Amino acid sequence: MRDAVTAVLVHGDEVFVIRRQDYLRAFPGYYAFPGGKVDEEDAGFSYSHPHLAGFRPERIRALIRELDEELAFDLEQALEQDQVERIELIGVAATPTFEPVRFHAHYYKIVLRSKPTFTPASDEIAWSDWLHREAFLERYESGQGMMVVPIMRTARALAEDITTSVIEPFSLDYDEQRELAYLEMIRGLGYIPTRSNTLPPAEYTYALIVGDGGAPRYLVDPAPASDEVLGLLFNTLERYPVDGILITHHHRDHHERSPEIARRLGLPMLSSVKTREYLLQHNGADYLDGIEFVPVEEGTRLTRWLGRDVHCYELPGHDDGMIGLAPVDMSWFFVADLVQPLATVVIPEPEGNMQDYFDTLQRIIDLQPRAIVSSHGIPIGGTHLLEKTLQHRREREAQIQALVEQGDDLDRIVKTLYHGINRKLIPLAEQNVRQHLRKLGHRL
Repeated sequence: MRDAVTAVLVHGDEVFVIRRQDYLRAFPGYYAFPGGKVDEEDAGFSYSHPHLAGFRPERIRALIRELDEELAFDLEQALEQDQVERIELIGVAATPTFEPVRFHAHYYKIVLRSKPTFTPASDEIAWSDWLHREAFLERYESGQGMMVVPIMRTARALAEDITTSVIEPFSLDYDEQRELAYLEMIRGLGYIPTRSNTLPPAEYTYALIVGDGGAPRYLVDPAPASDEVLGLLFNTLERYPVDGILITHHHRDHHERSPEIARRLGLPMLSSVKTREYLLQHNGADYLDGIEFVPVEEGTRLTRWLGRDVHCYELPGHDDGMIGLAPVDMSWFFVADLVQPLATVVIPEPEGNMQDYFDTLQRIIDLQPRAIVSSHGIPIGGTHLLEKTLQHRREREAQIQALVEQGDDLDRIVKTLYHGINRKLIPLAEQNVRQHLRKLGHRL
């Protein structure tokens, strides 16, 4: 794993906090601190200041460089001018094993004697300010701000005692041999990365747990890929029990082995009526035998989240029976498979419809939720991913129309637009092209 550094800047009872831009690839829209990865160019430096004694020089160099790049703050000068009271390594966060790119992130608490003037880099930082230690934590506890585990634990530790010098535990802590990870990057919204039989490049379907304050708690889209993963999920549910299972749509990577979970734990299963029909059609008439079925539809009040009602939304396009979820204040919107951070969503046949897909994307964009929660990636700030996806589909449609007008058939269009893709993915590309052609009114 590579090294990374993070600067926790503190003055009095305040901490300097940033919110990352919604369009960034890593943790878009999250509350965070300045920092970044240690590069090769950070080697070969040495530092003699007593505040830096015992720290690896390449990490200190990265810390100095990142503060300059992100805030135009000269840490070396601040040390020379005695503006720094002390620097402490408060924790080292290891990226969880289910993430494709991993780091050891070293969190340095830098206690300042006065508040410097910062010039935040707008390409990475959407917002920044000094916040009182309790106000910083409240951004997370109220559900208004997303945080990764080490940031959240730093916020909680500083809110309790701003002078703390060591935070334990710091990283996500769970027994990988016994259970699956459980994360709340949005307070009260449980995320369980579950290895599933999904389409590459995704490897996991992130099962969701929603419901609190005495309201029913639902496990959304559990689909463990194997009996081994199923066993880990059962152990996880011992710590985080639920009252029912919601299936957003009928694709295998959203329900596989979920009937076994429902039967073993005596839980009802909820879905749209259309999804239930598809499940029985594709998996056998006895697939849901012995399980109480509860239908949901547009407007169904499912549960509560941090005191707010959570309602169901019908999200046709990728699947005509797909259901999403959102609280009444639009703090977040769970869109299931409407978008994916790492790949283009397939509009499958016959349950998909490209016009519906466009319309559903636009509908959620118009609702302006603060965060988008999808089934195959971490929550993302704002609606940038939806807007980017819609723009991509519009551009792809224009390309298809141009190729049709020059006389290309389906095979030629796919070869032109998807040159070099894995041959196994060609049938999926063909489906998307056909769906665009239908939307454009071309006969197939």
